[in-house]
Amino acid sequence: MRLMPSAIAACTRFSLAAMLQYRGEIILWAVWGVIYPAVAMAMWGAALHGAPQEGGIKGFGQRDFAAYFLLTMVVGHLCTAWDIYEMGYLVRSGLLSPKLLRPILPLWTSAADNAAYKILTLAILMPIWLGVAWFVRPVFTTGWAHLLLGVPALLLAATLSFLWGYVVSLVAFWTTRTDAVAESWFGASLMLGGRMAPLALLPLPLQWAAAALPFKWIIWFPCELLMGRLSVAQAWAGLAWQAAWTVLGLVVFRLFWSAALKRYSAVGA
Repeated sequence: MRLMPSAIAACTRFSLAAMLQYRGEIILWAVWGVIYPAVAMAMWGAALHGAPQEGGIKGFGQRDFAAYFLLTMVVGHLCTAWDIYEMGYLVRSGLLSPKLLRPILPLWTSAADNAAYKILTLAILMPIWLGVAWFVRPVFTTGWAHLLLGVPALLLAATLSFLWGYVVSLVAFWTTRTDAVAESWFGASLMLGGRMAPLALLPLPLQWAAAALPFKWIIWFPCELLMGRLSVAQAWAGLAWQAAWTVLGLVVFRLFWSAALKRYSAVGA
């Protein structure tokens, strides 16, 4: 345990160096995180023109949609995670084996890669986000309480996204192909996490499904909080839900990781 901080620091330095070797690729990944919210912003902006009521769509006007989807760009980037796409390859190829020989869990190596990617790409994305904000003129009703509570909300959202994506990726130890699982997870996050539309605009059955899953606490909750659309009481309740999902994720990870290692046969190693 005493070596954990130095081992994690070493992994982070290695991840930063490795990311710098693939600058063109990570730039493309980062920019893609802007394109989908921009399309959704334009789509809902067009829908407003055909809305029967002048007050917008369920409380969302043109500049409200602009603010919401601008925040999904930021929150979506900070909460991005990709282990659900990579774990299957690591298991099939046997490349997981050397990671298991390190003094820390492979999860920490993946977390270092995740953090390195976000740190390096912020320099690219910040000017893009500011340019989008200048163009669409979003409106916020954010107070200091929202900003202060938004910091832990973002940290917990990023943790939730990474942790539960990693947990679901462990299905790779029981099956040789995980592409369908990964795409289903991503599709659910689009629909039930608030990336495609604010959850208030979804049909009630989908809102109930979103309430039973962690996705809404990853994207929708930080966005609504930073827009100023939630009361302080609702913000604290959301943080409590995020913390509960995080604890549950840690418990499920510990259970499934032990079982997964017993099945690992290092195929291709």
